[in-house]
Amino acid sequence: MKTKRFRNIVHHAATGLRIPEALARKIDALSAGLPADFTYRRVARKSDSLSLDAGERTDVSVITTDAVDRDGECIIPAGGDWSTYNRVVTFAHRYDQLPVGSNWWIRPKGTALIAKTHYPPKPTDWGDAAWFPSAILHLMQQPVPTCTGKSIGFLPLNVRTATSDEIARRPELRGIRIIDQWVGIEYAVVPVPCNPQAQMQAVAKGLEMGIIDERLRDLIAESAKDFASIANPRRISRDQIRRQVLRHIHEAYAQMTGRV
Repeated sequence: MKTKRFRNIVHHAATGLRIPEALARKIDALSAGLPADFTYRRVARKSDSLSLDAGERTDVSVITTDAVDRDGECIIPAGGDWSTYNRVVTFAHRYDQLPVGSNWWIRPKGTALIAKTHYPPKPTDWGDAAWFPSAILHLMQQPVPTCTGKSIGFLPLNVRTATSDEIARRPELRGIRIIDQWVGIEYAVVPVPCNPQAQMQAVAKGLEMGIIDERLRDLIAESAKDFASIANPRRISRDQIRRQVLRHIHEAYAQMTGRV
């Protein structure tokens, strides 16, 4: 994977996201002719199934399932088309940062979508700066693995209600929108921590080892707060999120520098 930053980042009016211009054009092209409510979506989940190969620098994990999400939708994993996906794996869908890995394969398995992600080694000419892919691997190898969340960005192609047979098998699908055909556009590693204290302890250890620097620490902390609020069904304003992120960063920095 070439260590190049994404170029031509634009504000995509249809989604409200800051994404590469090429990605924005792809979404617009795929959206042409679709109903107005078939809007672009991102879904983040904590992966409860993770197989890490530290020597190969890869992980195999569940990146989404057919469980009902917070928006009252059920995504059928086998209905995804990833043929146009560029295989780049970002951190928290951040295109102002280098990508953290590349996807080797994505495939449905039962009620889940499984993906294998490779985190490239640090280039010999990179210098002394922290290498983000190694930081992500470090977090995954902790006694309480952190930063194991996965997020996909996709465009629905067909949305319907559950059939009577589906409701008979899964009563929770009554009144739920079923997305059984969709196009996979993005895949990201995201920090959806079940234990924020373990997350920050792992980051502190990474600082000591030189794997994580202050810039990466702040990025992880900021993204963890953002995705924790996304996982909460209660709506939180942008100002509340900003205050929480700043407070978290200041407290973490004070603890790491021995000021508390």
